[in-house]
Amino acid sequence: MLHTYLRWLLPALLLTTAPALAQRTAAQTKKNRALARRPAKKPALVAASPQALIVSVGDTGKSMFVVPQVQLTIPAAAARINQYMIDAALGEDLEVLPDTLTAASGIRQALAEYETNGQSGFVRASYEVLYNDHFLLSMEFTAEYMGAYPSSSVRHATFDLRTGRLLQVRDLLADTLALRQRWQQSINRRIGAHLAALPASYPELDTAMLADVRQRLHWNDSTRTATLEANDPRFYDFALTPFGLTLYYDFGFPHVIQALQPESDYLFPYADLKAWLKPKGPLEFRR
Repeated sequence: MLHTYLRWLLPALLLTTAPALAQRTAAQTKKNRALARRPAKKPALVAASPQALIVSVGDTGKSMFVVPQVQLTIPAAAARINQYMIDAALGEDLEVLPDTLTAASGIRQALAEYETNGQSGFVRASYEVLYNDHFLLSMEFTAEYMGAYPSSSVRHATFDLRTGRLLQVRDLLADTLALRQRWQQSINRRIGAHLAALPASYPELDTAMLADVRQRLHWNDSTRTATLEANDPRFYDFALTPFGLTLYYDFGFPHVIQALQPESDYLFPYADLKAWLKPKGPLEFRR
């Protein structure tokens, strides 16, 4: 009796559920096709680490020319930063587009020029990491030269590790005019104090030499200000440190009187910059 009943019930159930099952299967297939046509979401542009791994590339044996290179989880960002670093380390101007050199080929070129110039001219390249955290990397590059007198040039570069962008001050601060005014006040105070201390520090300086120093510093005695170019300081040549943002200004004194030039770095602590920081900018975490 039970066996007969089940034989009758099973076909009835199949007839009842089959249309619904087919309808659900068709809907799922349609959904799967729609998902397949939908473009895949691009991965978020976030580095795995807020710091860069930095390696040094140098010439074999002599270690005269050392170029830093970064390793990041975002290859495109690393490639962009590394190209700028090659140019900065080898004395090129970062205001122009970087040359397409590798670190090794750039070093070979520098060594060849060194030998061609009788072991003079550009003789050494070195670097220092000033800041490497919060997806920001700030570097100092020093190029040394040998001619009638030794000389050097120092430049700075700050990068966004997530994009590889070479940053300028305007990328960090919403009010660069306020910073420029604060910098002008700082440089005026420094030059005024420096000139006042020179006669005691260098009693051998005569009136003509002191007047020459004043002229090189673009100093106006009546207003007690340094008359500088409108685009000074250079907002692409700056550095970040754990303590604040540093601007630089070198008056370019020749080697023989370089000791008579005031210090070139001007540190602005992060606490003093809070009101000017760009919302959602690279330094937002300092607000």
